[in-house]
Amino acid sequence: MSRRNLALLFIAIGISLLCYGRGEQNPFARIVGLGYQEIDRQALEEPPDDELLTGAMRGMVDVLNKRGDEHSVYFDAQAAKPFLAEMQQEFGGVGVRLRMLGEPAKLTVVGPPEPGAPAERAGLRAGDTIVEINGEATAGLSMEDVLPKMRGQVGEALTLLVQSGADAPRPITMVRETIELPSVLGDRRLVGGAWEYRLEDEPRIALVRIATFGAKTVDELRTVLPRLEGLGVEALVLDLRENAGGALDAAVDICDFFLPKGALIVETRGRDAEVQDRYTATGGDFQNWPLAVVVDRNSASASEIVAACLQDHNRAAVVGERTFGKGTVQQLISVVAGRSVLKLTTASYWRPSGKNIHRRRDDKPEGDWGVKPDDGLYVSLTEEELAKLNELRSERDVPPAEGETPVEYRDPVLELAVKHLRGKLDK
Repeated sequence: MSRRNLALLFIAIGISLLCYGRGEQNPFARIVGLGYQEIDRQALEEPPDDELLTGAMRGMVDVLNKRGDEHSVYFDAQAAKPFLAEMQQEFGGVGVRLRMLGEPAKLTVVGPPEPGAPAERAGLRAGDTIVEINGEATAGLSMEDVLPKMRGQVGEALTLLVQSGADAPRPITMVRETIELPSVLGDRRLVGGAWEYRLEDEPRIALVRIATFGAKTVDELRTVLPRLEGLGVEALVLDLRENAGGALDAAVDICDFFLPKGALIVETRGRDAEVQDRYTATGGDFQNWPLAVVVDRNSASASEIVAACLQDHNRAAVVGERTFGKGTVQQLISVVAGRSVLKLTTASYWRPSGKNIHRRRDDKPEGDWGVKPDDGLYVSLTEEELAKLNELRSERDVPPAEGETPVEYRDPVLELAVKHLRGKLDK
């Protein structure tokens, strides 16, 4: 028996077993299995098995999307790798930040490489341009194209054609290593790359930015908070702007740092509003710090769980803009031995006040969705202002060279949060 036919046999057996197990509950499962086998056996153009599977999965997810569930997604093997890397907060790479800069745009090294990373050992410097990646020209590529080419298996070689200023391009070969993606960031980077969390003009207050809710976020915060306490920090700005969410458990554990034992954090409900889980606090070590949670229109999902919970318990003031309004929970389901992933909406979440903040497609701007800032703490920004603020913020996140000062910029949202906390501290 050929390798292809053997693979088809295993696929058919798997489909048959699935259909047999579900057949009495849903006869359509048998029809799907039969359709797969007949297309694979009789179609004039022989279809690749992985494309049939991907087409079937995306077709089913498309039905969910059209019926209002815009957050369920099927990631094939190629798309699943970067998605899972973001969730796990690590990937195979060389430790360098890149951005398309200039006109025409060139792939440019932004800031110094991560200390000790392959890119630093190979001598890459801020301002270098990457002309080729493994022999492929970078001209005309987007950052979405670049990232999977730069990343790969740990231990694999990566060859770049690098140009420094007007010098002739030179090839540099590195071996990818495990690069960790921190999710807990501070106010500014110091020389050498360490974060400074305390604000320059108000060291009693620390700025802690959570970029995503990943596998390591809680441990990162668990390390940072006691250190800040030891430095005399008395209040905290928890910045969740541009944070699209992540793991529910991470959001729950972060709320737990700041709440008394027994406080309801969030409740999840499945079909027919049936309660699936109720998450309550175990009693955190930072219940006395005044808090401000900063959010914007792109704060979603797990970010909204944290903001809503701390707001409902009067534990934190919410500052900024109304959040995105994503009140559903997605479960990650492994497909094809973990090479592909189905991100499936399986529940909705409900804040301690008993509200679900989900924004549906037909909801109006005046509807009751999202997490709204507290009275007097709303800051409206245009798209242009928000983009400029994020650009300056990104530049400030690059470690300065020796003797260089961090990028200065005005953040009206942070200023309002600090003003609120200063009032609490000075009472």
